[in-house]
Amino acid sequence: MPVRNAGRWLVPAIASLRRQRFDDFEVIAVEDGSTDGSGERLERLARDEPRLRVLRLPPTGLPGALQAGLAVARGDLIARHDADDLSHPARFERQRALLLEQPDVDVVGCRLALRPRDYPGVGMRHWLAWHNALLSHDAMAREVLVDSPLAHGAAMLRRSALERVGGWRECGWPEDLDLWVRLLRSGARFAKHPATLYAWRQLPDGVTRSAARCRREAFDALKLDALVTGILRDHAAVTVDRRGRQPGALAGASGRRRPRGASGRRRPSSPTSLAAARAAGRAGVRHRSGARALARGADHCRVARGPRFRVRGVSN
Repeated sequence: MPVRNAGRWLVPAIASLRRQRFDDFEVIAVEDGSTDGSGERLERLARDEPRLRVLRLPPTGLPGALQAGLAVARGDLIARHDADDLSHPARFERQRALLLEQPDVDVVGCRLALRPRDYPGVGMRHWLAWHNALLSHDAMAREVLVDSPLAHGAAMLRRSALERVGGWRECGWPEDLDLWVRLLRSGARFAKHPATLYAWRQLPDGVTRSAARCRREAFDALKLDALVTGILRDHAAVTVDRRGRQPGALAGASGRRRPRGASGRRRPSSPTSLAAARAAGRAGVRHRSGARALARGADHCRVARGPRFRVRGVSN
């Protein structure tokens, strides 16, 4: 559980963990350079809760704090929890049972609720409905480049799967989606418990709304990297064409078409077109699409919100 200036929420968050029906666990609270007394409050809570271990760090950032917690954790199953959120008393019990019953599953989440219950944000409620509808591995894998298909704080993971991909890393973009992409690429399987076992608190200064890593530009950079280093790595140039709410089509240099829905965006959003080009195909993409963002010596993209463009048959 990474903690950065979450003092007012720590008591209810820790209380929700103390109420877990499955009680053979430890809580690693990684205090990440707070200035609001969160570290001192955690240490007071730890005096009455022997399962709570407090690790205090200078400001490190979320991926680094998570890695530090993983390094000292002693369990084979790693459950995430955010310092301002709440877990249902049955969360650990049910997620652990699913992992024991299905040894091929590496990551399990659950459906979410929002706090406060009457949170008025329409966009977040659209996202919640989308997230809670994705229950199978195939559904989450299909939608992984739309947004995070499994809420980070609600996840329980096999330590072996985490370590196989190097755990969390700092790339300047969302660490949860980055981890899911790498886990899926490694062959990990995902599941989502159909019960609502986690409450995600919506705060105006929360990471999702305030961190640079969660801005659209960071998401676009992550998605481009996932495409260019993943399913498109053998193509000189490619486009992903999104038309409103309909999935787009991918057309590569070889002329082969790939399945739809490999790229995505937050819903609702205006149409998005993304062009990725390797060095050999860059001139053709620039000529055909006017993609001024294609710089020298690297794979780049052009993301155009609004009128779509299409690049076909760009060859070496």
